[in-house]
Amino acid sequence: MSKTKLFFRYFIMLSLFILHTQCKDGTNQDVSDSEASATAGINLSATDINQIKYTEYVLSDLAEQKTNEWQKFQVLLTQVESLKKGNVSFFIDDKTTLKGFIDDLKKEIPQGLNLPSIAVRLVVLETAMYKLDETASLNNIPKQVLLDAVKELLITHNNLVLQINKSIEKASQNIIKP
Repeated sequence: MSKTKLFFRYFIMLSLFILHTQCKDGTNQDVSDSEASATAGINLSATDINQIKYTEYVLSDLAEQKTNEWQKFQVLLTQVESLKKGNVSFFIDDKTTLKGFIDDLKKEIPQGLNLPSIAVRLVVLETAMYKLDETASLNNIPKQVLLDAVKELLITHNNLVLQINKSIEKASQNIIKP
């Protein structure tokens, strides 16, 4: 075989390979662009969040009294109620603002509630808040993924409320040991 025929064969094969990869990339880009436009700007409504199945706990009367002076916890309760109405803006705010809020929430724990079990629940809540923030900041996510992150945050918040109730109930019991 002559060198020109060999060169010509490599040139044709290279051209076909480039043409094939270029056509394939263009097709994938069109599909990903259509997916991004279909999922961009997902808005959650109160009905979307109300369809989430989870067990909801409320603070007992004694727990309300103990957490009444815990200002950051009161803000958290307000923001969770706002989240249930479809407003996720607090949880997808600037990371430094969210981190500052979480740090203040942990620092301001009242003396009677500064227990390891509640501290652990706060760490889990912190993780769920960061996860919701990261999930909501993505451009092309399905609505269900965002709803799952909201569900996880609501569940961790309710677990914190349950733990506060249990801790206060246990502390208020006067068990006499023989």
